[in-house]
Amino acid sequence: MTANAILAIDIGGTSVKYGLWQDQKLSNKGSFSTPTTTTTMLTALKEVKNTLEQTAFTNIIGAAVSVPGCVNVTTGSISGISAVDYLNSIPFKDLLSRELNLPVSIQNDANCAALAEHVWGNAKDVNSAAFMIIGTGVGGAIIVNNQLFGGEANFAGEFGYAIMNSTGETLSQLGSPVKMAEKYNQLTDSSTNLTGKEVFTAADNGDQLARKCVNELYDTLSLAAYNLVVNFSPQRLVIGGGVSARQELITELNKRVNDLLKQNGTPLNIDVINCQFLNDANLVGAVCEYLNQKIKQ
Repeated sequence: MTANAILAIDIGGTSVKYGLWQDQKLSNKGSFSTPTTTTTMLTALKEVKNTLEQTAFTNIIGAAVSVPGCVNVTTGSISGISAVDYLNSIPFKDLLSRELNLPVSIQNDANCAALAEHVWGNAKDVNSAAFMIIGTGVGGAIIVNNQLFGGEANFAGEFGYAIMNSTGETLSQLGSPVKMAEKYNQLTDSSTNLTGKEVFTAADNGDQLARKCVNELYDTLSLAAYNLVVNFSPQRLVIGGGVSARQELITELNKRVNDLLKQNGTPLNIDVINCQFLNDANLVGAVCEYLNQKIKQ
């Protein structure tokens, strides 16, 4: 007997991840490099759907999509500065629905991570939380009174736009492991271009320049996290993105943010933790959004 499943899709600036949601868990996970045009994106996602239906003996009944940018979940339109900007200002939700011949839900990627963690993960026991999702850029989300807070133009939580110094550099420019790696590669004479993960490994292995770049990243993220805490006073600060699996990051943020709170005389203390679902949080949260929309219908 063929089982029903939801196709979960997480579109990022570097890669597109996917998986099947069945029996309250993800399976058949995979990824591919982010295409460069809308047409190639739609074609690639249709190929994923067809392949999964054949190899997993699954009947896919819908697609749950996580995307960067400001998302209107009703119309499916995407706006703002996005890591995949060719999806902006087009009816992407409708286009994908026609391509896959499936009902489709769409939600901002950081909001998806927040939904996953608030419904099933490391923020399910609190009614307010801030989320900082670290990837190619830095995104975020806010839960207030057990609800996502969208704000004007669905822009709430776009923490990556925050200006972090007098030269106008933003949190997404200074707080991303991808940007950290670009800086490291520019400062070395080596022809080998390291990834963010490789720079972390180099730092762990005693590379002093790599350690300096990592510490600068921690400094930036700590300042941003401190500002989030004093502005929103959430019960919990949750860190997402692939780098959230790095325990040193969580340990450093906990120490540095709480030190800043104490040094500046605030009455606050914050628990900084990573997403329970780690790099799958966007996929799981996309499913949450899909199920929520089905309930409303």
